[in-house]
Amino acid sequence: MKKYILDQIPVTGLPLYEMQHLFEIQAAGGQVSLSYITLLPGKRVPEAGTGFHEADEYSLFLEGEVYTESGDYSGVCGKGEATLIPAGEHHWCENRTDKPCRLVCMMVKP
Repeated sequence: MKKYILDQIPVTGLPLYEMQHLFEIQAAGGQVSLSYITLLPGKRVPEAGTGFHEADEYSLFLEGEVYTESGDYSGVCGKGEATLIPAGEHHWCENRTDKPCRLVCMMVKP
């Protein structure tokens, strides 16, 4: 087992979000990475337009909420919910609150 401690992981992504990239491994089915992300109050990611990834994006929301548009979905995602954004699907999100939104995000690329 390898243990990862958030306080020891560098923060990237500022000023829109804080991302702590915990690990990235080559697994039997492909490449897997895990990150802890804080979407900051009043920020939109990306700042304009949409983004997409070459990997499936799985997120588990731990605290707060964001408004998001992805594929044919538009609405709020928040604490206690999980999402899957398939590879190649254009999406964006915005924290429209005055509190941070924290989530764990796993990217899986075949």
